[in-house]
Amino acid sequence: MPAANRTALARRLPRAFARPSWRVAARVRATPAPLALLLVVSALLGTTWAVALPPLQGPDEAEHFAYVQHLAETGSPPSSSTPGGVGTYATEELRALDQLGLRAMLANPFARPMWSAADQQRWARFERTLPPGARSDGDGPNFAAKNPPLYYVYEAVAYRLSPGTSLFARLLATRLASVLLLVATVALTWAAVAELTRRTWARVLATGVVALQPQLSFIGAIVNPDILLVALSTAFVALSIRTLARGRTVRRVVGLCALAALAALTHGRGLALLPPLVVVLALSWWRERPPARVLARWLAAGVALVAALAVVLLAGGRSLYGGQLAAFQDSGFDLRQFASYLWQFYLPPLPTMQPRIGPAYGFRQVFVETFYGTFGSLDVHLPARVYALLQVASVLGLVALYTAVVVRWRELRARGRVALGLAATALSGIVFLHVASYLALLDGPDPVIVGRYLLPLISLFALALTFVATSLPRRLGPLFAAVVLGAGVLLQLTGLGLTVARFYG
Repeated sequence: MPAANRTALARRLPRAFARPSWRVAARVRATPAPLALLLVVSALLGTTWAVALPPLQGPDEAEHFAYVQHLAETGSPPSSSTPGGVGTYATEELRALDQLGLRAMLANPFARPMWSAADQQRWARFERTLPPGARSDGDGPNFAAKNPPLYYVYEAVAYRLSPGTSLFARLLATRLASVLLLVATVALTWAAVAELTRRTWARVLATGVVALQPQLSFIGAIVNPDILLVALSTAFVALSIRTLARGRTVRRVVGLCALAALAALTHGRGLALLPPLVVVLALSWWRERPPARVLARWLAAGVALVAALAVVLLAGGRSLYGGQLAAFQDSGFDLRQFASYLWQFYLPPLPTMQPRIGPAYGFRQVFVETFYGTFGSLDVHLPARVYALLQVASVLGLVALYTAVVVRWRELRARGRVALGLAATALSGIVFLHVASYLALLDGPDPVIVGRYLLPLISLFALALTFVATSLPRRLGPLFAAVVLGAGVLLQLTGLGLTVARFYG
């Protein structure tokens, strides 16, 4: 058909029918080549981690998968604390943990999976004679059941759509569903940095930092709600930048509110997006200075929403997030003690300070060791020398960031709303983790927080590195980017190699 006839036919077609497919195809064709390459790299790395790591060996993965399986098989979540339950795991998963030595590997770094021919035959016989209810009887208690259901509903769909029906086929399907969220996080990082710079190499740096961060690739390849929280938080950062840079629209406001709500429905740590949501919306309103009448209506709606949220938290706090909100209400939070804990987390104690609460656990353990890479069930570590280098690099990076802020202060003031919105997101996330850690230390010696809890801020980490790189002289910026991305490749390969050696060596 001649081109003119095709055009005339397309014009006669209903817009709702003709335009969507064209738009999708156009967007796929318009994907920048560097972004497409990074998405492929991210997908390959995530898939490699998903295949290389033995089943149920991620942090708390056995419990998270038990939640997914029970939800997919019965349509209801397991119990978090109901006494008298059959158990945390369904019979099928329990037999796999014990019969194939998967549970023993969680506590013994010298144990290996039992993959011999005899082991495989015994497992095949068990699966052929699987008793009724063997996949649905893990009704709890399961500590993962205190989490909101959004991630588990998503994974339950992958569980049901798995082409294989064995336990391990369905586990792999759910892991690959997490990989999709990892890839989405990489794409969303590109969208965020694209709002701030047109330089391709700077966009590649920010997105590459996320695609090559080994701890993120590892978490994005197992069954764990952290990866959905990371994707939603990255989407929130991208949409916040667009809203503050281009202006407020109904869609953007609704989108920001929806992302904050979805994060809260993914994990209790998702509540950390509520303060930056308020800051971003306030900054966007201040930019446009709406008429008093319009502002009064929105303020009334906001007050009503906050009041409703307060009623829910106060009235239902004893059951929300497994009672963690109630724990905060009853904790006897001491602001002075919290300030002392916070200081000693990062810095040596002052002479007038009391001994720190909890163990000697601080900046290095959270921001270095468990942020850059602690794999398996937290028992596979990078070499100590690598952590030492990463700590030095992190401190130097903070100094470089401070210097870049001072040097480019006028430019930052011109984009003050964007800078304030991003700073509020970072500050809220970090303070939220410290409050949770402090409350946990009031009841016991476990500081709770680990580096992977910082991953929802991974896009901000990447943007900070990019800001430093673009502050360097023209020729040094791309060179700095190449060094950073090269280090990411080395960390990925090292983490994968150590994991394979740990479980198969």
